[in-house]
Amino acid sequence: MDTKRWAAVAGVAVAAAAILVAVQTTRPPDPEDLRTASRPEPDPPRITAEERITLQRELNEVVAAGSSGAVAELALVNKDGTDTWNGVSGVADRDTGAPVDPDAHFRIASLSKPFVAATLLQLVGSGRAGLDDTLEELLPGVVDGGDRITLRMVLSHTSGLFSYNRDMPPVDADPHRRWRPEELVAVANAHGPVFAPGTDAAYSNTNYVLAAMVIEELTGRPYAEAVTERIIEPLGLTGTSIPADSEMPGPVMHAYLALPPYAGAEPVPSDITEFNPTRWYGTAQIVSTVGDVNRFWRGLLDGEVLGPDMLAAMLDVQAVDDDGYGFALGPRSYTLTCGVDVWMHSGNIPGYRNWTVHSEDRDFTLFQARYAENPDPPAWEMIELAMCPPDAPEEPDPTPTDYPSEPVTGTGRGEDGG
Repeated sequence: MDTKRWAAVAGVAVAAAAILVAVQTTRPPDPEDLRTASRPEPDPPRITAEERITLQRELNEVVAAGSSGAVAELALVNKDGTDTWNGVSGVADRDTGAPVDPDAHFRIASLSKPFVAATLLQLVGSGRAGLDDTLEELLPGVVDGGDRITLRMVLSHTSGLFSYNRDMPPVDADPHRRWRPEELVAVANAHGPVFAPGTDAAYSNTNYVLAAMVIEELTGRPYAEAVTERIIEPLGLTGTSIPADSEMPGPVMHAYLALPPYAGAEPVPSDITEFNPTRWYGTAQIVSTVGDVNRFWRGLLDGEVLGPDMLAAMLDVQAVDDDGYGFALGPRSYTLTCGVDVWMHSGNIPGYRNWTVHSEDRDFTLFQARYAENPDPPAWEMIELAMCPPDAPEEPDPTPTDYPSEPVTGTGRGEDGG
């Protein structure tokens, strides 16, 4: 009985379709329909099997050159779809030998800064503040010389403020200490500016401690709540959080420092995965995954996070340093050796070295549990491989350097990176 019922329904549907076709054939064809029918089927992006193998080999080289583990994701994007490669290499835990999870959580260090910048720019876009408002107007009495430093200078590292992390006690001396942002700014105030505001560019973590404090002044809430509600939750970044204590969510890729177990001994790997991140308040506090970081940047560049005016302001480069880094309001611009212009940010925190690099149609993020003194050369080899398309010119316009040079600190013994 059921079979006959389905057969009867099918017969009615066929008859109705025939009538519809008959009716439609009496109408003249729509020119737009003809143009659409003649167009070729869209081609979504595709990462070939050969490219996936090459990416994995390069990631293995990153680990071989001085990281205990690494995880990376490349996404090719166009209007017709996305194709993604996710690779892991090395171990997540030196003691157990556990492999790295593709969804491993990581302290993303200064990759946090564009999240904070986007949140603050949303507030500016809604009229809560202006980019040319001064720190003295926004945070009275907090910063020496704040009457000459604008919010635009803070977000673009053109404020001239001393980077407080250059004069901090070692992380391992008191890893679970909770820091207040006012304490961090006080370190910078004690040193004075490194140049007059707006006359140069120099990366300073103090800027983003202040950006977080401005968010709190404008909203009356902890900056982490504002970033979560305005950025993390709307984009569905379920692996992303802003912890205020030492515990890391799982799965986690452990971080290590090379520290001597006693005076005069050779350095050995010392697990530094868990420490209180408030010593990087607002500047390097976020925990995330490679997939979530790529999703944030794609949403940002595609206009899901900021309106057109605020996105244009965010991507307005204020200064370019000797290595070719362009300082915009959060993101940094750079031209790869193959001639491709990218938006990017790097991150550096004890035990970890991170990169996120983005073009019009490619998103690439790499997390390293680094153990080498300078893990940058193998990482940049992989960035170039991932971001340069096969038809990129072999001899493009020259860039200032093969890759931007910046201090790779984060040993926990003094300078902390961030």
